[in-house]
Amino acid sequence: MMNNSIPDISGDDYLKVLVCSANVGNAEPTPTSFAAWVPYDGEINGPLTNTPYPVGQDEINLSVGPYAAANNCNDNSQEGIVQSLATTNEKQKFDIIVLGMQEAAFVNKQKKDKELLDTSIDSISNNVGGDDTNTSSSNNNNNNIASSPPKSKGFKNPLKKGAKKAAKAGMVMRGISANQTYKRDTASMRNITGALTVDVLGYDNNKLNNLIKTTLPSYEMVTSSLRGEMRLFVLAHSTLAEDISEVYVGAENTGIGSIMANKGGIIVTFVLRDMTRFSFMTCHLEAHEGMTHYTNRNKNLAEILGGAKTDPVYNMQDATITSHHMFLCGDLNYRIKFSEYEAKKKKSSRVKTALKMSFKGPAGLKMSMNKGSQGLMKRSVSMESEKDEEEAVEEEVVANKNAVGGEGDSPNKMGGGDEEEAATGEGGEKKDEPANGSHFDQAKALVEAEDWKALNGGDELAVALKQKECLVGFSTLPCHWPPTFKVARGEGYQYNEKRTPSYTDRILWKSAEGMTNNVIPFLYEPCPDFITSDHKPIRGGFAVKLNKCRPPHNQNLSDSVIKQDGKDHPVEQQIQILVSDMKCTNLPIMDNELIGGLSDPYVKFVSSPKELLYSKAWPSSSIITKSLNPVWNENYHLTMDGNGMENGLAEGAMFMLTVVDYDATSGDDVIGTVALNLNELVSELDLSGAGSSDEVQETHISRPILRNGQEYGMLECKLKTAFLAPKEVKSFLSGAKHVKTATKTSWKSKMQAFTGLAIN
Repeated sequence: MMNNSIPDISGDDYLKVLVCSANVGNAEPTPTSFAAWVPYDGEINGPLTNTPYPVGQDEINLSVGPYAAANNCNDNSQEGIVQSLATTNEKQKFDIIVLGMQEAAFVNKQKKDKELLDTSIDSISNNVGGDDTNTSSSNNNNNNIASSPPKSKGFKNPLKKGAKKAAKAGMVMRGISANQTYKRDTASMRNITGALTVDVLGYDNNKLNNLIKTTLPSYEMVTSSLRGEMRLFVLAHSTLAEDISEVYVGAENTGIGSIMANKGGIIVTFVLRDMTRFSFMTCHLEAHEGMTHYTNRNKNLAEILGGAKTDPVYNMQDATITSHHMFLCGDLNYRIKFSEYEAKKKKSSRVKTALKMSFKGPAGLKMSMNKGSQGLMKRSVSMESEKDEEEAVEEEVVANKNAVGGEGDSPNKMGGGDEEEAATGEGGEKKDEPANGSHFDQAKALVEAEDWKALNGGDELAVALKQKECLVGFSTLPCHWPPTFKVARGEGYQYNEKRTPSYTDRILWKSAEGMTNNVIPFLYEPCPDFITSDHKPIRGGFAVKLNKCRPPHNQNLSDSVIKQDGKDHPVEQQIQILVSDMKCTNLPIMDNELIGGLSDPYVKFVSSPKELLYSKAWPSSSIITKSLNPVWNENYHLTMDGNGMENGLAEGAMFMLTVVDYDATSGDDVIGTVALNLNELVSELDLSGAGSSDEVQETHISRPILRNGQEYGMLECKLKTAFLAPKEVKSFLSGAKHVKTATKTSWKSKMQAFTGLAIN
């Protein structure tokens, strides 16, 4: 019998979600590899009973993010949940399955030599070798790309190189010129152009779709999206598919020039049973080791969240704000760093910086340099000094190969280090960076010792989350298993010595305020039997408690009436909100320095569902000009329309305060949002209509202002809520001074605030 303190997640109150992430490595997965990653027909019991890495209370306690703080005293309830799912009489299946893929573009190996650039290769072959014999041989043998010149040691066929470039170009073109997005009950649109034929480009799509269809026969495709080399598939069990609505898809490229789709992300949002909004994101972030790349990965995440807007109703907020639950997966490329190695690199970086700063103009004044003058400076400084310093640092690192210890070897925060210089290879791609010496040996020794805690101590992503440098509010479990990157293509874990073994493939999640405990992770593991990639895929299982409604209130209890069509109609009680003592601190500079270099903030009051507050526009506060620490002296009164509560107040209802910077000459810019759980703001009120008009709830708010997973200052205010009929509102507001009914901010009020002049 299951402990009463452990929720039964096998019923309909909980949604079982499987999130799978794989960097496919631009190679066709074998059916066996795919089956090792995605359980047949979404079965839960098999992965749970066979996993060598169960999710227990230790994993919960060591997780990063809000979930750890909320669940560190649950008496090993995770083990109880796992046991209940594994031993239930009914065969449990996941309700939603999400497949996020990166580098998921490949061609038919048997056809590519023939299909790729057939005509151009003939023309190239006429110029290789330089005689009629080779040309004739090329024309008479269709199975060969061309007759190659006699091979010497180290010879590279330029035709093979050209074919690879063409294939790569064709894959990337899919992220520039056309994308493929399929939604359930809509026609799949396909318009692909590029260096390859439609038949060749469609090969990987057909293969992956067939693998999914064969592996998950009981599931329907909610949506599938292709963006260059990235893919996101969302599937629902056939018994649940009809309950899904409001499906939106957004994507953003963060590759070269923010145009190339080799890097970036895709987000899918949908609503389940009209109550719970889910978002799923897959992404592929900037690669390589070094502080610059680490910083760029954090920026990539913000760019994707800001660019891949999925809900037209809430275009001021990103998916991390509007979703009740958001899951993020992908090849995030965060690496493992150890303090000793980073200290050496930091020392090297300081020497480089000192050498650069030694280039000064007349009278010791530092000169302003553009890229050209920087290049001239680099050539004029003694490059031997930099080289000698680099070699000395590397020799010192290698010479100090110490026995790996326990927790003491793990850094508490990121070390420094300049951007790692990587050689340029064919097609402008970066070759493998130099071997990491003792850094690789240290990580490998920890893997062999199965010291997962020490490895996770050096995890860049954990550091970024703790320091709130990205994905604020997200949680992730520790990876208590071998690093998934970079491995040889085959079974098990054979690591490439030119890369530090790292947990680049990850799954995270974030829940709206008041719903942190509604997500229960019960599976998190790698898939070592996936043999066709240089990454090992991962998968995570989650139980998510679905939102319900508080019972609808009686609309006829009030004796207030309104005149409509010449008749009296009873008026229902409505939620009244009084916002007072509102202020923001440490807002970012939004205006150009030429006009003061400050901000002109105001606050928009936003609701979900939309009907509660929206009427042609969102109500808003007055504008405070030229301030990064604005204080509003007015109190703002809001009335929530009862039409948004016809079926009761949903547990997922939200009240949002979005801080906006006013611009007189262009569109206003969103600074960020504080999203509150509306049910928590009225938890002490009787919404049945039978309560007393004296019932008032007060809540003090102090929250970070969030946008795209990053903090942009703080917002504080006091909220006073009541559930009243119109005739009772006057008494509710009687004690407040300078009360304004929050309405849409008109252009006149905006210009008046900006110019300080009265506008009639």
